[in-house]
Amino acid sequence: MTEFTIRPATVDDVEHFARIRAVVTPWLGASIAAQRSWYLSAPARARGIRLCAEVEGQVVGFATGGLNVTTSQVGASALTLLVHPGFRERGIGTALLTAAEEHLRSVGATQLQCGTNDDPKTLAWAERHGFRQGASERYSVIDPRVLPPQPPTPDGVTVVSLAEVTPEAVHELDTIAFADEPGDVPYDGIPFEEFVVKFWDAPDLDRYSSVVAIVDGVAVSSVLLDVNSETGWAMSGGTCTLPAYRGRGLAKLLKSVSLRRAAEVGVTAAYTSNDYTNLPMLAVNDWLGYRVTDRQWSYLKDLT
Repeated sequence: MTEFTIRPATVDDVEHFARIRAVVTPWLGASIAAQRSWYLSAPARARGIRLCAEVEGQVVGFATGGLNVTTSQVGASALTLLVHPGFRERGIGTALLTAAEEHLRSVGATQLQCGTNDDPKTLAWAERHGFRQGASERYSVIDPRVLPPQPPTPDGVTVVSLAEVTPEAVHELDTIAFADEPGDVPYDGIPFEEFVVKFWDAPDLDRYSSVVAIVDGVAVSSVLLDVNSETGWAMSGGTCTLPAYRGRGLAKLLKSVSLRRAAEVGVTAAYTSNDYTNLPMLAVNDWLGYRVTDRQWSYLKDLT
């Protein structure tokens, strides 16, 4: 069996992480700058851990995680653990998981959540290590240059770019509108300062193709879009609408506007993800013409 070493990761390892992500989770095509921002923007209160697995000096796997600071659920934690397919079944993933779990328990985690690709070997590995299957998420892609006709804008609604609104308005909308998002762990928002660092100032956030619906001076719905201008890749950073304004077609309208603008800035593959129970958003994306590419599962483990 090939020998490997586990060591603490540094920000200089982000390019290696990106190379592994491109193989294991190709829908996450964020720029290197964005992935470096993911690494650096984790708040200290998450008590995070970042590990690398090396074989003969080559990074072949990594684990990054910490306490989930976006939820009021006590003891919730999350972990991303990826091993390059060419180096699996050698104990590398198990070693990364064992080290990460030890750290997470030490900082108070009682539950661990991981995202798992929908393939039999990966699912079986997770279950052997004590995880149970939770919610599932659909990944899909569209060429924004080919779209159905844009819906009309309702009376009283103004569509503006993200560049025309304040971060405070978007943070308030995010906190309220995502509170009932489907999933295994509730989302309770993050402090404004962390929102600015993690989302508002993110390198890939495109302020032209990200759009907001305004009604009576209030931001009531939004579509955020991350764009890697070097590759033509984009990923939805979230579509949300205040509960009182749902059912009016705002998500369909904003996604139609956002995708057209994405095409203008050179996007040729726009990805999105949705919980399989989120039927309204799935219907919007099906209407737009998204093509399903992948499925991921949420897997949960009791760390007590």
